[in-house]
Amino acid sequence: MNYQLLIESYSLGSSLSEQEIELLNLELETQIMNINISTDFGCFKLAPSHICEGLNLKKDTYWIMCLAQLLDLHKPTQFGKTKSVEVFDLLLEKGLVIG
Repeated sequence: MNYQLLIESYSLGSSLSEQEIELLNLELETQIMNINISTDFGCFKLAPSHICEGLNLKKDTYWIMCLAQLLDLHKPTQFGKTKSVEVFDLLLEKGLVIG
């Protein structure tokens, strides 16, 4: 299933199964690995405002940040950086966001 559809479904009030959360986690790991190859993937497009709002993110947030935020909500990190911080740092390093 498309990760964007899962995020949209969640932002509209649906819950996610453990299997869906694991699939989203795998998707994020894949996107992070591919960030060095290209930033032309769909995950670097801006998510619709209703999805950003549903995840308590600012308008015009990248899909990859929405994905990281969703995972932080469902699989909080015990130690180290959250997924959102890890992704933000990568985007900052690539010049895709301003710190």
